[in-house]
Amino acid sequence: MTATELAYCDSLIQSKVKFQKSFVDDNEKHDSQLLEEEQRTSTFVSLQKLQNAPVASLERRAAELLGLTVEQMEPLQLVRYREGEFFGLHHDLGVLYEDQSVQLPPRQVWCRRRMATLFVYLNNVEQGGCTYFPECNHLRVQPRRGRAVLFCNIHENGTPNVKTVHAGEAVLGKGNVKYGMNIW
Repeated sequence: MTATELAYCDSLIQSKVKFQKSFVDDNEKHDSQLLEEEQRTSTFVSLQKLQNAPVASLERRAAELLGLTVEQMEPLQLVRYREGEFFGLHHDLGVLYEDQSVQLPPRQVWCRRRMATLFVYLNNVEQGGCTYFPECNHLRVQPRRGRAVLFCNIHENGTPNVKTVHAGEAVLGKGNVKYGMNIW
């Protein structure tokens, strides 16, 4: 992200934008409240597509990097993890099962398949908050302001890439917070 884009994200965070409880998509219709409490405790806010010049610029640059059009992308999602909050092991393309298989979402107009994930770190986190990839030799990416992690959720043949199973580890330390941006 450019310094201008980071400053814009800072202004959103400081404006007391209204974050809402994150959720977990569940193809099997389990108790979503229980799933959320066990699997994901962060909060988020979706930005309206092309809502202003900074958002439109971010969307255009991300689309170019991902080889997509802005119309093919989901709205940018600002996420917040406070002390102790996390997102358990999951796969961005579909439901992750205990045997590490991934169930693709049904093909429906309202359900986009996340072929690639770009996650941008908006601040430094000194304790915890890593993005953890257990199938990639236990890789942990420490949040550093302006840096990003990009990964393809599918193989060339279109099947889910289980190496992109990942988790947002709990933020540690009193008062620490992690801010990031999901770009799909």
